[in-house]
Amino acid sequence: MRRLTGIWLLAFATFVSAQEGEDAASQPDRVRKVEEELQQEREARKQLEKRVGDLERSLQKATEVMARAQDRRDIDAELEAYLKEHQVAVPAEAPWRLQIGVVLVGSYTATFFNGAGDRNTFSLDDAYVKFSYGFTDQLTGRYYTDGSLAELEYRHSDAVQLNGGVVVVPFGQFNPRSFPDSFDTLSRPLLYMSNREIFVTAPNLPSPVFNTVYSDTGLVFSGSLWRGQDQLYYAAYITNGLVGANDLGQTSATRDNNNDKQIGGRVAYTNASWFERTRIGFGISAAGGDYDVNDQLSYRLYGVDLLVVLGGLGADGEGSVTLRAEYVYAPREILYPDATDNTMNINEASREQGFYVLVEVRLDSKWMLYGAWDELQRRGPLVTNGELDPANLNDVTTTIRRFAIGVAYRITAGILFKVEYAYWEFDLGVPDAQRISTQVVVPF
Repeated sequence: MRRLTGIWLLAFATFVSAQEGEDAASQPDRVRKVEEELQQEREARKQLEKRVGDLERSLQKATEVMARAQDRRDIDAELEAYLKEHQVAVPAEAPWRLQIGVVLVGSYTATFFNGAGDRNTFSLDDAYVKFSYGFTDQLTGRYYTDGSLAELEYRHSDAVQLNGGVVVVPFGQFNPRSFPDSFDTLSRPLLYMSNREIFVTAPNLPSPVFNTVYSDTGLVFSGSLWRGQDQLYYAAYITNGLVGANDLGQTSATRDNNNDKQIGGRVAYTNASWFERTRIGFGISAAGGDYDVNDQLSYRLYGVDLLVVLGGLGADGEGSVTLRAEYVYAPREILYPDATDNTMNINEASREQGFYVLVEVRLDSKWMLYGAWDELQRRGPLVTNGELDPANLNDVTTTIRRFAIGVAYRITAGILFKVEYAYWEFDLGVPDAQRISTQVVVPF
């Protein structure tokens, strides 16, 4: 019996010793496993913090852009839902007063004229500082150092808002979002090109209706009426207006060049309840005034626009397809010297009109593909050497067309890198052109 007991004790001791050796041998593996799990938790937290930051920056950006009021509500709701789902505690912060931002835009463009040589250049397209100060919850001041904005905003409610100073003119769908950090395509539509984007000028070719950002000195009274997620936006404004000499120009002036004022308005309806995951918007805009120093030459601007957004696409729900389209008709009076008698002037009419169709395909929060078709047209008598021939006042139609495709990649929540290829067609013997452009937008 003692022998059996000794054998059993020896076997038990051997088993315990082996088990302890096995535990000791597996200890490094357990440590590595815990370290891996800890690293995974850290990465998950980084992704969570990054996503919350992205949403917060998107909310701030959308808040600044009048045309994206619907987007603001969507992003606000998305941010709240995300924080609630992930049980993120957001510390209470004091209300902001002063915000300072900087926008830098640099580009490289290579232009190839069919059979007429080429050109290429690096350029700093935009560089300015943005200041915003909240005096109260309802009163805000904004100033951009490039002169595009210097306004005081009083917001009584969603339905009642007054902006005064150098304000963004709420004409059309694109102009209110035409700041370089507010739209994701590389080029602006032909209707609203800036001066730096115009690389071909020739007499009698059509020109943009106005250069964006189109801001002007005056007052804007606006507001939004909501029914659930459906929005009716309105705006009425009085500003100094566009200026020109013999023909209408594409910019305004700090001070008015005559005694006439530009009066205009816009109404837009956006619906998010008709179709699931789909938002549809319609808008109409109108403006007009006199543009010459003598208050004799008038102009009119009439526009319609369409917006269709199909969202919630892809496995993560971040994909979307957006269709944007606008048409503008812009008749005006022109006044040029008589080619046969320079002491006399000939008063005639010119009509500019154009449209664009833009399709944006967002693959996720970083990648966007887009394609655009633009057309700009002028219909009026030919101006030769700054004069009109009274024997040849028949209207002649000239056109510029552009077809573009591009890619935009959001490197971080702010920095955006863009690449675009565009084919341009011109009338009046101007050679067609191809442009390859890259651009980096850095807001901070």
